[in-house]
Order: sequence, then structure tokens, then C-alpha cells
Amino acid sequence: MASFSRKEMVKILILLSVTVATVLALRTAIVKATGVSSPIVVVKGTSMLPTLYYGDLVIVHKVPPDKIHVGDIIVYKSEYHGELVIHRVIKIVKGPQCKPLCYVTKGDNNLVSDAGFLEPTYGISYDKVIGVVYSINIKVGEIEVKAPLRIPYLGLLVLLIR
Repeated sequence: MASFSRKEMVKILILLSVTVATVLALRTAIVKATGVSSPIVVVKGTSMLPTLYYGDLVIVHKVPPDKIHVGDIIVYKSEYHGELVIHRVIKIVKGPQCKPLCYVTKGDNNLVSDAGFLEPTYGISYDKVIGVVYSINIKVGEIEVKAPLRIPYLGLLVLLIR
């Protein structure tokens, strides 16, 4: 086993301290910028294929209820299963149970919406939405497409550690 001199140990501790401080500062900056306490979410499952894959990391941000549109991908906690769900908004509704709006969602790889299965039949109330998956506009030929910003595979490490 290698032994380190006192000077080498001090360098290692300084480097480790700077790394930890940088990571914490970056996390704090992301939390402030997104308005979400846990802005990085790991995709689990295959319901959003081919858009999102198992193990992808996505960044979510909080937006006002009227800034969520059909086609956006949101993250919410399922009232029926208690787990986080990352699905696309397919319909927006108003109603007495909606505070102030509700969003009916569906996985891109699913045949039917989440209504009645992962969420109430009227949809997810805005107050239950954790955030919207951050997307970027990319040009495919002459067409501009809105694509979720994802970091492939990195979430697999998180899932392995859990």
C-alpha cells in the first residue's frame, strides 16, 4: 500500500474540499435557477421510449401553470403509486379539483393516458407537478423540434447505488 507524505495528504484534502465545494455550489445554483428542490431526476422504466430511456438524467424546472402546454414533459408524484412519473401532457383541463389547472398525461410508449391509472381521471393538479423537463429547440433539416435535454446513462449509476 502506498504511503503519502504529509504534503501530499494536504494537497489531496485541498483538492477534495474544492471538489465538494464546487459540486455543492453547482447544485445550489441549479436549485435556484430551476425553482425545484430536486432539479435532477432519473428516468426509470420504458414508458417514454423513444424520447427518454431508462437511466437518463433530466433537469426539471418550475414554471407557472399557464406556461405548461400540450406536448411538454412534466414530472409529478403519482397519487396512486407514490412514485415520480415523467410523462407528456396530452390535455389541459379546468375544474374545481384543479388548482388552478390539471394536466392529463401519457407516456410516449403507452397506448392510453395515465388518467385513472397513475393519476385521477381529471388529471394532475398543478400543485402536484414537480416541474417541467427542460427542453431545447433543435433543427432537423428545415423543421425545428423541441427535444428534452437528457444526459444518457448517467442515471444508471444513481440507480445502482440506491
